[in-house]
Amino acid sequence: MSRALKFLMFIYFVVFLTTGTFMVLIVNADEGSQAWITLLVRNHSIVYAWHLVCWMILGMFTNYYWDLFNMGKGIESMQVLRIVLPLLVSPFVFMPTYNLWLASSSQSYMLFAVIAIQSGFFWQALLAKVAPLDKPASIPWSVNNGASRTSRTAATSNGPELG
Repeated sequence: MSRALKFLMFIYFVVFLTTGTFMVLIVNADEGSQAWITLLVRNHSIVYAWHLVCWMILGMFTNYYWDLFNMGKGIESMQVLRIVLPLLVSPFVFMPTYNLWLASSSQSYMLFAVIAIQSGFFWQALLAKVAPLDKPASIPWSVNNGASRTSRTAATSNGPELG
């Protein structure tokens, strides 16, 4: 394993454990808590957003390791650039989870942690839907599978006849 990869993993685990510890302190805080814990409670959304990002990145790492081990390779075959790619697209993967959490009235922190790790694990599937289409989409459950729509647009694209 390269030094850069070890450093990235160290930074990740420090942030993950710190935000997790802060979330435990926030949930268990009361009026008699110290001033810095009260400050965390007032800003719990920032701490929890960072914690959700850590869960999502854990899902991305898990997906990478899953693919690596399914190919019969070990940890020594890990490549830093292959791990950095999911990190580059992580804001696009994280925004739906974050917006869902903001719009929710649920007090369950674990629910959104599960959604975040699942979004991270399936990050490639989420972004595959954004790719441009080379051919028109074939929707099997639509009537005539778009055939009448295509012929209708071809007939109207010629414009009116000017006799």
